[in-house]
This record gives sequence, structure tokens and C-alpha cells, in this order.
Amino acid sequence: MSQLLCFLILLLFPVSTQPILWASSPQIAIQSAPPFFSPNHLMIRLDSALTWKNKTGEAHSIVADDCQSRSRCSFDSGVIRPEHQYVLTRLAPGHYPYHCGLHPFMRGQLTVQTPASPSSDI
Repeated sequence: MSQLLCFLILLLFPVSTQPILWASSPQIAIQSAPPFFSPNHLMIRLDSALTWKNKTGEAHSIVADDCQSRSRCSFDSGVIRPEHQYVLTRLAPGHYPYHCGLHPFMRGQLTVQTPASPSSDI
């Protein structure tokens, strides 16, 4: 029953796959309703710290999808209580799909990129 409900929620509230580019002070709000992580797809610079803020009345967690393989785990916040936050300070460049470890239907994407060097052709 809960899988059907999650499917219906995703059907009614589609998640955008378009990234928010280069957030100046990157933050993601954890919400009770879709898209659950806002913004749902964020692109940050290599040197940026990223904060997830739990704005709900229940606990959540932020877990990189690669943690499921147990051979590597890019990040795992542990439990984030209501009105608390998780700060991720350093990640290698790459694409990081993630989910809430307590509510796996809550999904997001993070892209870490190295900023382009200024052109010397001026």
C-alpha cells in the first residue's frame, strides 16, 4: 500500500531533473511534501559546503545512493531531528543521487563541479 501511495505522489508531483545552477550559499530544505528536497537537484562548486535543513516535524536522513553497495559511501548524515541540519563540507566532483534513509521514496540529486577557470584570452 505505501509503495502505491509513493508512486501516486511522484505521479502527481513530478520531480524536476533540471539542476539549480551554482547556488551561492547552497542549502536544501527537507520538506514533508513533494519534492521533499528543495531544490531537488542542486549543482554546487567543489569548494562549497552544503546544508540540508529539516523543516519537518519528523526525523530524516541524507544518504548517498552509493552507500547501498557498502563498498563506498559518499555521505550519510545519520538521523537529522526536526528543525536540525546536516552540513556536508567536502565532496569530490561528480554526480550524487541520494535519498532519505528513513523514507526511501524521498530522493534528490547533487552535482559537484570544479568551477571553470577564468579565460586568459582577454
